[in-house]
Amino acid sequence: MQLRALRYFSQVAKSSSLRDAADKLFVAPGAVTRQIDLLEHHYGAPLIERTPRGIRLTREGEFLAQAVDATLRELDSVKERIATVQSVVSGTVRICAAESLISAFIAPAIAGFRQRHPRVSFEIEIGSAPHVAEQLLSGQADLALTFYMPVSAELQVTHSCELQHKVLMSARHPLAGKSALTLKEIVHHPLAIPPANYSVRQLLESAARRENLHFDLCYIASSLEVQKALALQGNALIILPQRNVNDSTGYEHFVAVPLADPLMGKVKVDLCLPRQRTLSLATKIFHAMLAEDIDRQNGVFQY
Repeated sequence: MQLRALRYFSQVAKSSSLRDAADKLFVAPGAVTRQIDLLEHHYGAPLIERTPRGIRLTREGEFLAQAVDATLRELDSVKERIATVQSVVSGTVRICAAESLISAFIAPAIAGFRQRHPRVSFEIEIGSAPHVAEQLLSGQADLALTFYMPVSAELQVTHSCELQHKVLMSARHPLAGKSALTLKEIVHHPLAIPPANYSVRQLLESAARRENLHFDLCYIASSLEVQKALALQGNALIILPQRNVNDSTGYEHFVAVPLADPLMGKVKVDLCLPRQRTLSLATKIFHAMLAEDIDRQNGVFQY
């Protein structure tokens, strides 16, 4: 059995369709289909089934997917151990993070890391804190950076810091000239906010109950890019954390006004690793870089 077939199947297990898997593998859909056919012939059982909404794994396919992921991780770790012996840092670092932390922490760290270790690649997935925790627990991610990581005996929060929540808006928005904003000042303006499983939404709803306020949650979108597009057109306000007063990375066309609220003003960021899992050298080095950056942030906001 070829390793290629296992890698193709691993991607199919994470995709909504064979075409989606092929696009992520940068091959033709027919190549993916042939490898799946080979695996089904080898195991004597159907591994995927087609539905009107795409593909899904059969029970046999789920068994194989678990084994394949474990096998590929072990093979990658062998590759990394060999490279370590040869004094070359290589392999893949798999990150799961809150989307708004990518430009603030992850992207700058990767840029610095790649200058020193160009043979390391990165896989980055975004999501809410529960999704981030799930990815770390399941072994799909090597490290995580998110807001208020859920407590788990299998996860270790190694470093934390606080960021300032700000209200971002178009320069044409009537609140753009304010030096600070309270919840009562933004309550009558439409908001673009993520779904209920995101920490900023939960904090906002808690603060609203405390102040007896009813916000106009006009736009619910998990995508930060969608929220930014709505705000840039003047259709909504968005609430996002930023590292410091002058932090405008990725938000150069917005006006950012600090949110003055005891609950919503600041938000906790957690850097996390799985407990009792051997980390690759690349992951250890990258984690150390992020930890150092978070420690620097603690020099900005002491708590």
